[in-house]
Amino acid sequence: MSFRKSRLFAALILGLLPMAQATVAGEPPKIWLNHFQLGMLATAADADWPETRSGLDTAFFAINTLWPMKRPMRLSIAPAKAAAAAAKLHREGIHIGVECGYFDHSETLRTLEDPASDVIASASPAVISAGVGERTARVEIAKMRSWWQAGQTPDYLVLDDPIRRLTVPGQDSPGQILQGMPDYESASREVTAYMRVMRAKFPAVKFVVILNFPNWGWKGAPAFSVAPGRMTPMNWGDAHAAMEILFSTLARNDLRIDAIQGDFPWRYFAEPPSDAIAATVDWPGRILELEHYARDKGVRFQLTANSEAGYTSAKAFADDSLKYLDAYLAVGGKPDRFVVQSWYPHPQELLPESTPYTGTWLAARFVRRLREIQAGTPVAAGPRVPRPFDRSEPEALLQLLQILAPDEWKSLAPAIFSNWLDRQEDPPASLASGELLALRAAVAKAADGKPKATIVLRNRSADVATGLPPLPLKPGPGQICIVEVIGAASESTLASAWMEGSKSDPTPLVWISPGGSRLLAVALDLSSAKNGVVILCVGKPGGFYRKVAVMVKPADALP
Repeated sequence: MSFRKSRLFAALILGLLPMAQATVAGEPPKIWLNHFQLGMLATAADADWPETRSGLDTAFFAINTLWPMKRPMRLSIAPAKAAAAAAKLHREGIHIGVECGYFDHSETLRTLEDPASDVIASASPAVISAGVGERTARVEIAKMRSWWQAGQTPDYLVLDDPIRRLTVPGQDSPGQILQGMPDYESASREVTAYMRVMRAKFPAVKFVVILNFPNWGWKGAPAFSVAPGRMTPMNWGDAHAAMEILFSTLARNDLRIDAIQGDFPWRYFAEPPSDAIAATVDWPGRILELEHYARDKGVRFQLTANSEAGYTSAKAFADDSLKYLDAYLAVGGKPDRFVVQSWYPHPQELLPESTPYTGTWLAARFVRRLREIQAGTPVAAGPRVPRPFDRSEPEALLQLLQILAPDEWKSLAPAIFSNWLDRQEDPPASLASGELLALRAAVAKAADGKPKATIVLRNRSADVATGLPPLPLKPGPGQICIVEVIGAASESTLASAWMEGSKSDPTPLVWISPGGSRLLAVALDLSSAKNGVVILCVGKPGGFYRKVAVMVKPADALP
């Protein structure tokens, strides 16, 4: 999973959250640990992780490190080693778990009814349809066979944002556009089917549901940022509505979850967003509200206390993670569990605990810090780092609106320029938010019904997003196609888009950030297509650009 939002302005230290003192009343939060090298615990000496051993509640493995194939993946744990690690953890009184529930991964079993048959990966996009819950469960049971064939069974199955994977699939791979389930009810039925199959295999297992929380809206309020291809401020949808339906569906099927896990890295807690719409939200309050929601539902709450500094170094990741522990308690958080986990490049090493910034070193520091707080050491919230608003989105949307709906542009542009874009200082978040929402709505209305191509711009290439049908075009010139350019390159870039051979001028250059996207308007002429293909160019006119072949089909020939 990844969180990405470009920043074109330097962050400024504005102030501190109110200082607070807190202790942990009652039993302190338990510690969970995840790392891709957990197989090393099979042969680890006691001296390599003494404090972690004494304070760790659960170690949970990523499902794809338990890959059951003859030719292992780079991070695979050999079956014998995986089984030995599970047995060792259980002897130490430590629970074992698996992060799983990857409904939008394209895999199957050689023989679906045989959990000991090989898992077959497919190059085709996943098909999210009725029955995907049971199919996914059977594949993932096979992935865990190194455990259960050795007599070890998981204590926890940690489902990685299951409703999102079913309703907005493909978010792990930029440019993979897949058709998801039509509603939360359908998705919840598939989650229920998955859990039922898992419970039949592992009768005592407990389920945890992860929410990749900043990327969801909540009770109608916006998400932290809007991912490629979406104009709604709630991005993936309303997590509250999704969870309400999931809880209701589970109850009707006599199933329950043990906990909700908030996937909410440090920057989303400590650094207000550059998106003007999301800046209207109290983000520490948002994650606290999820904890309170879990309490109301009678389930536990656990928080992934990590940081995007994991892209930088193990030290920066550990420093931020430990600051997060204190800061969350300081604002009134009372999680049942803190999760020490990284999906970033760092920390690369798990052991030994005595080496600063390894995975077990950090887990041990969590154990130690919570014991100190339990004994009365006060905690204090850390600094908040506000950001100037990102002006590249309103600038790009205004350019697009000027092409698609000139009259609407004339109506909206003067106020947006005078209230925001022409000012040195940002307006209040409420004002900027209102103007950006109005602009997004105007662009969405103007683009409605027009054919759309999605281009993924990588470091050295560009390609069409998978899962999209051919463009439905009418014969002749003068048609406007909406081209969404998704930035999957490592750096931000300026780019435009145009059709090769077209006499129409390219649209003005716009910033495209890693993980972000921009919509551009391109004039197309189906009569210039050769063998049902038009060539789109993405980059800088007169400079470096990439060519992408896009399939087209006359509108009257489409089913």
